[in-house]
Amino acid sequence: MIRHLFIFVLGAAMTACLIGCADSFAIKNEAVPAELEQKLHAQAVPASELKLTKAGLNVRTVSVPPSEGVLKVPMYYENGIPHIKVSLNGRKPKKFMLDTGATFSVFDAEQAVEYGLRTVPQVRPTMAGVLGREPGMAALIPTVQIGTWRLENLPCIIRMQRTAWGSGILKEHLGVSVLGVQMAANHCKYLTLDFLKGQVEFGFTRSYPGQVRKHLHKTNLSMKSGVPTTVLKFGRVSWEAVVDSGSVFGVQLDQRVAQVLGYKNGGWNVGGNYLITGVGGAQTPKDASVRVLEFQALGLFGSYYPFAEVDVMPGPSRLGTYLLEDYRVTLDFERKLLWIEWG
Repeated sequence: MIRHLFIFVLGAAMTACLIGCADSFAIKNEAVPAELEQKLHAQAVPASELKLTKAGLNVRTVSVPPSEGVLKVPMYYENGIPHIKVSLNGRKPKKFMLDTGATFSVFDAEQAVEYGLRTVPQVRPTMAGVLGREPGMAALIPTVQIGTWRLENLPCIIRMQRTAWGSGILKEHLGVSVLGVQMAANHCKYLTLDFLKGQVEFGFTRSYPGQVRKHLHKTNLSMKSGVPTTVLKFGRVSWEAVVDSGSVFGVQLDQRVAQVLGYKNGGWNVGGNYLITGVGGAQTPKDASVRVLEFQALGLFGSYYPFAEVDVMPGPSRLGTYLLEDYRVTLDFERKLLWIEWG
């Protein structure tokens, strides 16, 4: 069995629940039931078809883009997270989160069985998320259809852990299923999340054509640990932040950056009866030690925001959808640029 660590950053999706529920029920992580794991093993790729290396699984994914070289599909912006409709393995199209803060696509074990994903039980990556680490199982999606774009043999990770809250007949499992950014980064020249128009654009053979909105800010973009990052500055301090469409928060700092900026302590704690969910489990904002700082002025995307509120949270520094939703955001993988447009 091959065990290795995927540096896998997954944005925290906020799941709302009834008032008082987050405080009333215990939240815990559970292993996937043995019966379900047996079903996953029954869907395993035959050993004769596998190419395993010390680094993991050697897979050739086939991408068949539309002849136009570009694809535009509707964005379904739900609960602060962009979704697109995708058909997995020939099944009826369903909406999935499009999470640029996640390296690989991730599915719950139940969905892996439902959609007939081909598992690779020999490869067991450990996923690192905002709220901790959890075990996974490598798998291949035989076909992925996004509009007129078809992918074959796409690697993904199956969660071998479930997040449960409540007890007895009120017990529920909080699902985490996302489409990771590597799907686009490996096969596209650019990816545009147009929150203003409600559209997602994949550029395959064409370079990004350039500015389409009245205002534009361009800055650096690099892929670090498999996710898009850009450099932010405040005064003389600069740091890297993940461009994370899977996080419903805005500008987020990790504790180290907050400390360097002089905010080891301070701000105000965040309450609220909702859960922050993602790879690693689920927590209330209080349990996750989320706090809010107020900057007198924050320079961002070529503009200054007076009295800007910034969240200090677990995980890496990020730019989430509470900020991004006001823009047309393009990850230009070819030129290594982040295009931010508005107006």
